[in-house]
Amino acid sequence: MKHSTLLPLAALLLAFSLHAALPGDSVYQLNSQWQTERGNNIKIADFAGKKRIIGMMYTDCLLACPMLVSNMQAVQKALSETQQQEVGFVLVSLTPNRDTPRVLRHFARKRGLDSHWTLLSGNDNNVRTLAMALNIQYQGQADGSVAHANAVTVLDEQGRLLFQQAGLPEGTEGFIERLLQER
Repeated sequence: MKHSTLLPLAALLLAFSLHAALPGDSVYQLNSQWQTERGNNIKIADFAGKKRIIGMMYTDCLLACPMLVSNMQAVQKALSETQQQEVGFVLVSLTPNRDTPRVLRHFARKRGLDSHWTLLSGNDNNVRTLAMALNIQYQGQADGSVAHANAVTVLDEQGRLLFQQAGLPEGTEGFIERLLQER
């Protein structure tokens, strides 16, 4: 076989073995499809392999979401470059019909989100299922806004819940200490 055929085969085997090796309590067991801000289709299990800090938000939110994103950015800024390589930041849209990949891409540029960030849009069912798995409650309002929990969720490399918290009550240092000590 040529190397060009071995590479896709190796990637497929690796992806299969990662999914098969996931623990039963892994969020990555959800079989959901998403679109990134770049328009790429991915599965939630594609995030396996490094810790993830996940926030659920929507791009035209004027209250809680900007604070949630700012808190996540403060955590990223406080991490060393090496630590940033071990952590991924994920924002999941609560309004996938409005937050298309194009809208998410514009939001990422406007907020200065770099390559350590992935913004996701899915269908309503996948958003609801992920929110339930992360214990994030939300409800659409008549004016188009969304009432939702303003918490970030930290998952380990295999998609298991390490911790969840609203805001940064102990500052970025306290959050990072907890992030790095959790195994």
